Amino acid sequence: MLEAGRFVGAALVALGMSAFAVACSTSIQVDPGADAGPPNVDPNPNGKGAGETCADGSECRTGVCTAGVCQDATNKDGIKNGQESDVDCGGPAGPGCASGKQCRDASDCLSGMCNGGVCGGSSGKDGVKNGMETDVDCGGPAPDVDRCGDGKGCLDGKDCQSKVCEAGKCKAASPTDGVQNGDETDVDCGGAKAPKCDFDKGCKVGGDCGSGVCKAGKCVAPSANDGIKNGNETDVDCGGGDPGTPKCADGKDCNLGDDCVNAICNNAKKCDGPSFNDGIKNGTETDVDCGGPAAGPRCDTGKQCLVHADCASNGCAYDNTCASHPSCTQLEGGYTCGANDVAGKQEDCCASAAVGGYTVDKHLITAGRMRAFLDRFNGNIRAYAAALPAAQWNQAYTNELPANYDEANTQLGPFYDKRACETGSSTGHTFWTPPTFGDTKDFSKAVLDTKALNCVPWWITAAFCVWDGGHLTTEAELRAAYTNANTTAYPWGAIGTYVTNAQNDFAIQYYSYATPNPPANARRNGEDYLDIAFYIAPPGRRPNGYNVTGHTDMVGNLLEWVGDRDRQFVWKGSFERHASEADFYTPGPNDPWLAKTSGGAPWQWGYNIGTGRPGDGRGVGYYGIGARCSR
Repeated sequence: MLEAGRFVGAALVALGMSAFAVACSTSIQVDPGADAGPPNVDPNPNGKGAGETCADGSECRTGVCTAGVCQDATNKDGIKNGQESDVDCGGPAGPGCASGKQCRDASDCLSGMCNGGVCGGSSGKDGVKNGMETDVDCGGPAPDVDRCGDGKGCLDGKDCQSKVCEAGKCKAASPTDGVQNGDETDVDCGGAKAPKCDFDKGCKVGGDCGSGVCKAGKCVAPSANDGIKNGNETDVDCGGGDPGTPKCADGKDCNLGDDCVNAICNNAKKCDGPSFNDGIKNGTETDVDCGGPAAGPRCDTGKQCLVHADCASNGCAYDNTCASHPSCTQLEGGYTCGANDVAGKQEDCCASAAVGGYTVDKHLITAGRMRAFLDRFNGNIRAYAAALPAAQWNQAYTNELPANYDEANTQLGPFYDKRACETGSSTGHTFWTPPTFGDTKDFSKAVLDTKALNCVPWWITAAFCVWDGGHLTTEAELRAAYTNANTTAYPWGAIGTYVTNAQNDFAIQYYSYATPNPPANARRNGEDYLDIAFYIAPPGRRPNGYNVTGHTDMVGNLLEWVGDRDRQFVWKGSFERHASEADFYTPGPNDPWLAKTSGGAPWQWGYNIGTGRPGDGRGVGYYGIGARCSR
């Protein structure tokens, strides 16, 4: 549509050209005899006026009936009416008519040329400024006439290729003229010369946009999946540290290690693959330069792990850190040793210390550590032992070991030719087993796993210690820990107030330990608990009895199997008694013996060795015998 001012101006241009047109053409652009005002061409001159009621357009002067009311003529009603020269065009109110439409004079035509009552068209290629052109063959409202180049005449920016008209001349496009022109894709941006466009501005390619991303003709913000290196990215859709942007794979560009999947940005600013000496946790490593499925170093104690094989100890603990030894992987019985009788993590139950030239475990084996051993092989420790070399294991003992979990529960449970291991008659075992033949436990598996392990056959403890990286403690190793390498009479030093036939603060004996918060339905005979596990402590609960290197329960809690020969144990006191009994123990001919102390004091009970033999119950297990390992 032609603006009113522009249309009048264009008409004046056309009228001013009439003399030239008459001289050069037989066409008549302006009718000198035309009335000053164009006539009314309503189709029904005698019809009803605007605002009167009607049934249809035939009743109305203008030919337009809408909603039962006659309407004024408009240039959008699809009828030649009012002062129009053709349907909806020409006349003072309507837009100029296109070529071929009826006209009265040049002012009715977009081209400014009315020939014989019909709008004509400038060819735009005749080498003459004519019609409504603003310069030779350019400008003006005609749609088939080119826009004018820089420096050509114009009335407004619509006449110009640059869309900028100043002082009647088309001005060259620039990226500061406030108009989309040249090869710009939006106002003063995009293309080869103008600045990049901001978000939501028009674009053709990513290069038009500051973000580098053009989607559906609009500049959009960079993203981590747009296939372009943009934003803070160091390579296409990776690096840079923005939330949601992945790290770059090996070989991609980077600035820092943080840009890379494997955290390595080399001197060439390329992401590098992981290695076991780069000082970084990367690749499939579970901690810095260790662990994972790749062949490489295993992780040390305390390092992160996912599976046992990640760790040098072959033990990944419950908290995904490498244990010091494979048996200390569960919380209960793995990290509940020590002085405090509270739930939760305390000391490493696999801790050991050097004493007298030996490295001896600080704590008795717990039921939880034994459970970790059995779980690793689903109870079939016979197969494990069968594959051990002669330097570590005597194959004569292999058939004594369980071949499945049912057999393991039998050997660690209430019967199996053991003594005082059935539960409920002031007897019992600390390794939780499924109820069998009326043997039910008063304490949960979690509570029992924290306790020192009793009722365990000698052969199982021997195999356990080999698997845990050591051996069953010998009498000499136990003696060294008991005497602080032959420097003291007792683990804590001088005898002090300790006595062997009563409760005291140095040792768990004479039923001096009580499990905290026992179940309300625990079986009792008066004040005495019938499940003997109530009186057996987790290792380390008597700190006054520790030796100088932190070894616990050297006196009391449980007697101990030793590895000098099969089914041999040390009389050193237990939760029951056995300390005062050992004071007067007469050793057999093959038992080690220690000379009397000066002054003729009784034999030191802690050193006396007894041998459990088949038939007396103690050969395959006893409720007062446990064990510890040495390294």
